[in-house]
Amino acid sequence: MEQSFSLPMIIVIAHVINLFCLVILIRSGIQILFDHPKLYWTDNTRDDNHWLRFGKKIMPKDKLWTSLDEAEDPGKLALPGGNHNLGSARHWHFTTAIVWVITGIVYLVFLLLSGQWERIVPTEWGIFGEAVNVFFTYLSLNVPPETASYNALQQLTYAGIVFVLTPITILTGLAMSPALVARFPWFLNLFGGRRQVARSFHFICMVAFSVFILTHITITLLLHFYDSIKLFTFGNLDVDFAKALTYFVGIIILLIVFNIWATIFTLGDQVRVRRILTKFYTPVVRFFFGWMESRQKYTEKDISPFHRVNGYPPKTEEYEKLQKTHFSEWKLKVDGLVDNPIELTLEDIKNLPKQEQITKHNCIQGWTAVAKWGGVRMNDIMELCKPQKNAKYVIFHSFDVDDKGASYYSGLRVSDMKDPQTILAYEMNGKTLPTEYGAPLRLRCEIKYGYKMAKYLKSIEFVDDFKEIGQGRGGYREDTVFFDWEASI
Repeated sequence: MEQSFSLPMIIVIAHVINLFCLVILIRSGIQILFDHPKLYWTDNTRDDNHWLRFGKKIMPKDKLWTSLDEAEDPGKLALPGGNHNLGSARHWHFTTAIVWVITGIVYLVFLLLSGQWERIVPTEWGIFGEAVNVFFTYLSLNVPPETASYNALQQLTYAGIVFVLTPITILTGLAMSPALVARFPWFLNLFGGRRQVARSFHFICMVAFSVFILTHITITLLLHFYDSIKLFTFGNLDVDFAKALTYFVGIIILLIVFNIWATIFTLGDQVRVRRILTKFYTPVVRFFFGWMESRQKYTEKDISPFHRVNGYPPKTEEYEKLQKTHFSEWKLKVDGLVDNPIELTLEDIKNLPKQEQITKHNCIQGWTAVAKWGGVRMNDIMELCKPQKNAKYVIFHSFDVDDKGASYYSGLRVSDMKDPQTILAYEMNGKTLPTEYGAPLRLRCEIKYGYKMAKYLKSIEFVDDFKEIGQGRGGYREDTVFFDWEASI
């Protein structure tokens, strides 16, 4: 490199932030992936139609199994590591993603305003041939001729990272938002109409970033160490090497220490991690996705032949007794902050106006399935019970009780109930709702992940706050495995 080559400090700072963000995004992404360690090219996700899988679990064919049974332990490379730590991984992933995107926007604006984009954006076709020559030079472990800017291979690589790989990563991430694809189903057309294609490409992007980081570091250490250390830390070649090396070592140590701390802190106190990180990213998620309503219009031919089960049916004496009578004695109690508390039998509910909809179920673990649901709109239920003005949230209580005696419940906003595709379903694919999918009644709120859609409904309660319910986090999954409350991305 010639001595005239230098980088503005804002690019140097962005480079460092980018490194920290990518490491956290990759580590937390591995954790997220391993909660459903299979990748598909179709949204009809079966146990055997994946194109790539991790882990060794074989799902039994002779008994009921749930999607939770498929999760694998990703090991210590992931953040935070361990089995079923999906909630904490998502908190780190979304918080870091916001920082990463903001940094990228600042970087792009600076490139455009300062004219620095000319160093990255190729302007001649001949650069591709030059890049091939540089590539083979690197393979021979030789240093390409010095230039006053990036060499041809570096320029193409950086342009690809900034203008191709990064946008694809962001778009594929957005495509996994149940709220976004429910409100704008056409968005998935970017990926052949399939969420799983977006998920697969998101994984490929993660691999590409990982390869880029490892290759970049290898070339830096082997061939450009002296100059690259100076550029990485201070952006120019005139700085004292010892000073630059000191800063470089300090940054690497800080990166390692931060990741060790993040792992230990998260595993040691997932409640606090959830509280801190959700305060940062939840307002952003709420701002961009909180206003959306579902407008899905899938057809009969889109219905999945296989639909995973998430969670085993209740084993309580109360539920099993009702099940034996085909729920003829079951009643749905609706109370709380309402002017007209009601109790409805299954027959009462079926006598209300029926709505049928074919929608895509998005599980927070990663799998998808399309089904036809029949039931009553929550809007109609609210017309009967008349929620009071101070009722902000709706709590759906289930018959399901865990081994520690904690009952399953799920909380959503009253505004979510006004979505035209938020229903209480008693039918699935034209038949009576099967036990494993939530009989006698389950919630369908199509702008949310599946864990918000409580099954085996016992009662509905309108409240102004949920701090005194369960652990006060708005849902059973939020209480026990520390999922986020919004559940819209």
